Amino acid sequence: MNKLLISFLLMVSSCTTIHFRSNNSVPVSFDGNPKHQREVTIVGQKNFYFWGTDPEHHEVYIDEEVRAAGYDGISKLIIYEHKNPQDMLISFLTFGLYMPRGYTITGFSSAHDLPESLDEGSNLKK
Repeated sequence: MNKLLISFLLMVSSCTTIHFRSNNSVPVSFDGNPKHQREVTIVGQKNFYFWGTDPEHHEVYIDEEVRAAGYDGISKLIIYEHKNPQDMLISFLTFGLYMPRGYTITGFSSAHDLPESLDEGSNLKK
């Protein structure tokens, strides 16, 4: 019984790391912006394998996530990393070979969506 408990605790407290970065493709700020009145939430997930050792870490570019969601910027940024019960159950059932980790990006954006000419995958021509 003790070995099962210890192995469960090791799987739940693995070495998964998600780095959150920005490459300035759209404005990202922890401060407020009076033009941003619309609350937005972006949910994502990264997958880790082999008890959280592969890959060593994931990088999430916040501005790219905001842009992909169709917004022109975000302010009052808050980032949550979470392990919900379903993810912990999957990790337990696979003995830590597969470990999904979720994240939520919340903040405020303007009432305007990103113009189609700046959408991901389209080329801006002058």
